[in-house]
Amino acid sequence: MEVVTSTFYSIVSERSRIQLMDADWSDRYGWLAVQKHHNRVECVANGVVLHPDVTVRVPIIRWVGSERFLLADARSDGIRHNVFLVDLYGKVQHSFCGGDGIEDIAVGREGIWIGYFDEGVFGKGISAEGLVLFRLDGSPIFNYHSHLTDRPMIIDCYAICKGRSSTLWLFPYSDFSLIHLDPCTKAMKRYEVPESLRGSTALCVRGNYAYFCNSYHAKEELYSWDIGKGELEKIGRIHGAVRGLGPKETGHFISIDGDSASVHTILNPMEYEYSVSHFALY
Repeated sequence: MEVVTSTFYSIVSERSRIQLMDADWSDRYGWLAVQKHHNRVECVANGVVLHPDVTVRVPIIRWVGSERFLLADARSDGIRHNVFLVDLYGKVQHSFCGGDGIEDIAVGREGIWIGYFDEGVFGKGISAEGLVLFRLDGSPIFNYHSHLTDRPMIIDCYAICKGRSSTLWLFPYSDFSLIHLDPCTKAMKRYEVPESLRGSTALCVRGNYAYFCNSYHAKEELYSWDIGKGELEKIGRIHGAVRGLGPKETGHFISIDGDSASVHTILNPMEYEYSVSHFALY
């Protein structure tokens, strides 16, 4: 296997006080970035700088469709609105409270998935669910801890990534099993992973393969695992903050390293070569 990296955004001005905070990539919609410029948060959509009239301290940005994106604050008092849907003119169309302690966000046709870290899970409000699927209007559809009875508890939702259809993959602390979740049927499948993958903070699943990055055992190292077969292969390194992309994208991971954002594509012709029964949720 080989990893191909492409940098899509880089802050080149040495005179401006700009700090890149988060970014997103879509084959269909292009790229997004959120940055702090002289302590003011600004969004960049395919090169166009936008200034939504919101206050966010720890920003997260994601595409929602071709005409709008999501801007969230990872920290909240659990009451105030901290998830904003913004159009490409920078106008806030809608907002809602997404809870405190947001670890990661993944968006699909089914809605907005939000996973939480420990301060949210052991706090008050919706974040105590560990993982929640929201409609675009902010109403919850699926609450992990309440809707699943026979499941590992999420203490910290280390990594999530979109699966096919309405499904989601997650890798929670402290169980560190790979979980495939269908919110429509409230079905869950769980896979024990090799010990060396524990603590991974970035996950991507394509076909029969799960890719993990930044584990306790190997910081910044990228591994491929043939799901259920125990075969683990080190395939490269990704520097910076890393997260997995969904199956609709050509790239597998996105990273933010200092002042630049990149997409990483894994060349693995075996991904979809055969099908196995444990992917029935697809």
